[in-house]
Amino acid sequence: MKLLVSYHSFLVYMLIAVILLNMLISYLVKDFVKSVKYTRIGYFMFWGAWAMVLFAGLVVFVFMKQPLNLSVITMIVVTILLPIIDGYRAIKLKKFWLQDNLGADFSLKLLFLELILIAGTTILALSLK
Repeated sequence: MKLLVSYHSFLVYMLIAVILLNMLISYLVKDFVKSVKYTRIGYFMFWGAWAMVLFAGLVVFVFMKQPLNLSVITMIVVTILLPIIDGYRAIKLKKFWLQDNLGADFSLKLLFLELILIAGTTILALSLK
């Protein structure tokens, strides 16, 4: 069981790294075409990492027969909120791109919100352990 939990933890840290990489891309790449290209790659990386975290968390939840406590409920809520936030970011960035605007500040704010949600959930889960 420890292996499942450590794998899930590793995937959460990988998701944090993907979000930090997306933030770095939004901040560093100022060429319009490259920025759009790398942002779209960042979307796919986020969705892949998110899906892995979700599946590993579900496996841990089922095999450890965890009760629904505060940390598990928080993880479920954050798991639902993250794709909503990232989907909103994708739709809004497309509108910025159609106006020849990178929307980097907007993207950074939403990525930072995602990062805060994940970090807060991780800290809560570790403190209630």
